Amino acid sequence: MRALRCLSCAIVLLLSFSLQAQGQPQDSSRALKKVTFSYSAVSLSWLPVKVAAEKGFFREEGLEPQLVQMRGNVVTTALGSQNIDFSVNISPVLNGAIQGLGLKLVAVLSTRPLFSLVVRPEIKTTADLKGKVFAVNAFGNSQAILTEKHLQYLGLAKEDYKLIAMGGTAARIAAMEKNLAQGSLMPAPANVFLESQGYRLLGNTAEVVANPIGGLGTHEDKIRRQPDVIKGAIRAALKGLRFVQSRREETMKVIMNWVRVSERDAGRVYDLSKVGYSKNGFVSDEELSIEWEFVRRETKRINIPVSVARDFTLLAEVRRELGFK
Repeated sequence: MRALRCLSCAIVLLLSFSLQAQGQPQDSSRALKKVTFSYSAVSLSWLPVKVAAEKGFFREEGLEPQLVQMRGNVVTTALGSQNIDFSVNISPVLNGAIQGLGLKLVAVLSTRPLFSLVVRPEIKTTADLKGKVFAVNAFGNSQAILTEKHLQYLGLAKEDYKLIAMGGTAARIAAMEKNLAQGSLMPAPANVFLESQGYRLLGNTAEVVANPIGGLGTHEDKIRRQPDVIKGAIRAALKGLRFVQSRREETMKVIMNWVRVSERDAGRVYDLSKVGYSKNGFVSDEELSIEWEFVRRETKRINIPVSVARDFTLLAEVRRELGFK
């Protein structure tokens, strides 16, 4: 249970952090506008937002970010009623868009899943995966779909493995520790925690399939009425994204302080995650297809195109201003 206890401690620390940048000078002559960002779960998929707050990029735009944790369905409702300004998770935005609530993705920060296939120590090669049991969050959800895509990428057929639904990250770790499951797709930093406990990583899912997870979503009314606020948030997030992409050592320090890991583990987390981040905040409809197809099946709204869920007009302006290609 050591790995589970370590991960639980890290999650508690993650949940306690404040997004407000520490040690950043504030221009007292300029009032900051508070903007609310929701997150469904702690995830490095929105590390660029954390970096943007730490480095004062939001303050440069006259914004003071406030982070609130909400369940995905609550996020959808809160965004739809405009009680919050942004979601850093893509899924609640897509859910609201397909329901006609006027929600739009305005930027994407992670275009690929920040997962690794983690397996028990006795599994040495992909050949050892045949006949094994893999723990998923829930049958049919994105994590389960990605698990199957990862296993099939490694050469397994559907009949070569079994899935069991175990719930969240901590529950899946417990299932592996008890040998109820021999593997599971794990996010960062859980994958690195487990690797340090002797578990093995068999591939990075970001190298297997595109599936955007983190970004910025808001209401279309805010895009029309407050374009400067939306552009400011996008600009800050893209500055954070550029920082993550280009400044490994400094980003590692943010990770170390954020999730309380060693310098070695922070480097491992960074190296595993970097490939999953967007190059410029943009995502194609094809890259959104896995999550969109899941949302369409869940809502039984099969004929609605993914284009209703995005508006990258302001993103294009910010990209030009910042020199992103």
